Amino acid sequence: MKRILIFILTAAVLLCGCQKAPTSTAELPKYYSTTADITVGDTTYGVFLSRFADSKWQVELMSPAAVKGLIFNVNGADTEVSFDGLRFTFDTERFPVGSVITTAIGSLDRLAAQTLEVINGDEEGLATGSIGEENFTLTLSKTGIPQKLELLDCGMSIVFNTFDVVELETN
Repeated sequence: MKRILIFILTAAVLLCGCQKAPTSTAELPKYYSTTADITVGDTTYGVFLSRFADSKWQVELMSPAAVKGLIFNVNGADTEVSFDGLRFTFDTERFPVGSVITTAIGSLDRLAAQTLEVINGDEEGLATGSIGEENFTLTLSKTGIPQKLELLDCGMSIVFNTFDVVELETN
């Protein structure tokens, strides 16, 4: 009788441990501002990102010192770069393909167009998948605010230090 009771208790413990984690869906906000640290290899860039629409961004580099103060205004096919009062505009397509800026904002644009399946944990949720050719892992807070985006194939991670949803007025 004791063996049967031990078997039943062991089976119950094992079955309880095999339950699937609860899932939900989430979408990134369409418009937001964030301060973030973007790490590629052994270099970390401090950035202030504002997303105004698909392919419409303002990106200010805050660190490292060599790039501090560079501002990129991306508006679809055109990008304006400004630094210390100097400005020039160029075709966004001419941005180097491996650029930290184009990789980050391009990935965030593609994520904003997706509904993400999130595996909910105790403190945060985790979404995984691919955007284009790039595999990603996105960590979200319990309230759906992005905490960290890892672009696995290119070795880039974006840690969101602040994240403010922006409500744009429509007239």
